[in-house]
Amino acid sequence: MTRCTRFHRDGTACTNVTENLDGWCRQDDCPGFVRSNTSAAPETYGSPRGTATHIRAAPVAITDVALDEIPGVHVTTRAVDSFRFHHGGSARSAEVQLRAMLEDFLVKSASSISANGFVRLSRQGYDLVLSPDRSAITAYSTVHRERTWEQVKSNVPSRFRRHIPRQPSAGPSREPGEPVPLERFADVFDASEVYLTARVQRSFAKLEGLLDAPDDELHAAVRSCAAQLPAGIVTRRADGLFEVEHAGRIWLVTPDCRTLIGVKSVRTQDSTERSLVEIPESVTAPRAERL
Repeated sequence: MTRCTRFHRDGTACTNVTENLDGWCRQDDCPGFVRSNTSAAPETYGSPRGTATHIRAAPVAITDVALDEIPGVHVTTRAVDSFRFHHGGSARSAEVQLRAMLEDFLVKSASSISANGFVRLSRQGYDLVLSPDRSAITAYSTVHRERTWEQVKSNVPSRFRRHIPRQPSAGPSREPGEPVPLERFADVFDASEVYLTARVQRSFAKLEGLLDAPDDELHAAVRSCAAQLPAGIVTRRADGLFEVEHAGRIWLVTPDCRTLIGVKSVRTQDSTERSLVEIPESVTAPRAERL
């Protein structure tokens, strides 16, 4: 038994004892912050990988690493240093936590393999990279400002969390433009420039488990998924709005393609309802193709 090495939200040291190798007692009164305050928390960039949408599209399929083999997986200095850069703590604690993450990520994550065989496992904004022979964790990254995977898994709120309603994306809302013909949706829609309403942000954050994400991270995640909409099933509703179905989500876009209004999960009754509504043939389209 040793003293917990973590800190409370107010920066005071935890006085509990623990047997956990990562130094966190995980008692109800200890949120497990590795640093006493947020001053050393690094800025992060990019959009979260490993959201629920990403996992559905590319679920982990690594079959040559058994869970009982994880203690023997080597953790490189590069991965340890990156973990400590983001979260602080000792090298030993970082190594323990990275192996624990690998155990969770082998069960559930989004996976991708690079041209030279490295395997990236992503979940809720955290990334682990395995060597081509799966014998080592070679890299680590995250878009979270300071929380470790274990904290997020335990639903510990971020100290950077904004306790105010989501704000629309930067810049004033745009004046409505001319309606875009259905067949030109893929050509005109631009996820990097589209205006994000507070409604679409709240809905997306709830669907993807990003309720604690700062606005800039959430904006990036929404735009990352919205960039795939031209490859979805695009229809125009009777009220002129575009309805786009892609990757288990239905998105609502203004007729001028300038604003994302909302997003929801596809449900069986949605498809049934659409089949019962007569939509003129001239305003329906097959799956849009990228040029």
